[in-house]
Amino acid sequence: MRTITIQGSPEGMTAIMVSKSEEYHDHETVTLQSADGNKSVEKTIFRVVDAGEDKWELQFE
Repeated sequence: MRTITIQGSPEGMTAIMVSKSEEYHDHETVTLQSADGNKSVEKTIFRVVDAGEDKWELQFE
């Protein structure tokens, strides 16, 4: 399982933008970790959308 570091609290995240340098798949589970290391949650990707500008938008269930 991959870990993605984000700014802020990961608990309420419904979508994030990530670089296209890595491949993600629908229904893959990832860990979202706050940059300060205080909080982390596991989320399942509902859909991966091309967000342009060399970014993927990961939408969560």
